[in-house]
Amino acid sequence: MLRALLAIPALIACYLLAALALGLLPSNRDWRPPSSGIPIYLDSNGVHTSLILPVRSDAMDWSIAFPPQQVRRPERFSQVPYISIGWGSKVFFLSIQNWADLSPGKALAALAFDQSVLHVEYLPQPREGQDTRRILLSPEQYRRLADFIRRSTPVDANGQARQEKGYHYGDNDAFYAAHGRYNPIITCNQWTRDALASAGVRTALWSPFVQPLFWQLEK
Repeated sequence: MLRALLAIPALIACYLLAALALGLLPSNRDWRPPSSGIPIYLDSNGVHTSLILPVRSDAMDWSIAFPPQQVRRPERFSQVPYISIGWGSKVFFLSIQNWADLSPGKALAALAFDQSVLHVEYLPQPREGQDTRRILLSPEQYRRLADFIRRSTPVDANGQARQEKGYHYGDNDAFYAAHGRYNPIITCNQWTRDALASAGVRTALWSPFVQPLFWQLEK
């Protein structure tokens, strides 16, 4: 029993060291942004990342998969130009709206291969800053990114994702069923990393945390 307890800190230390080492190593090392293209944004709240994309472009119309009519106040947000899409634990997203809601039981439930959902928000023009980084993609790179996101959620015959009805953080967002299980290896930030990698963007080899995604874009 004592050995098992002593092994826990060692496992945590190995996990953190691996995250640091693989976060410093790049995937798509030779990527360079095109001279013109479609702007997207990597956005973070310090713990979780999401991608902010144009609602409509020649490559993709996100209002089909995630209709603005499914947010609380569609009359206010149906014409805004951007949409934020993030993947994560169903327990975290749907039962924890602030840190006071977090309990050890919920944290363990999320880490134990929890079901996943997509969180979608309709947004105005993003502002670049420390936690919001603009990335320019070619149309082909953007199509690959869009394909990755579309494969992350089941859709019906009309191309609409399956909404988790009754769940909202505010007036401009909604939740949708997603493929995959949240766990310590495949986190919300790793999903974002995989999405960027699918488009050919320089990113970390592994990024369970936020910071490596921004480190690699600074190179």
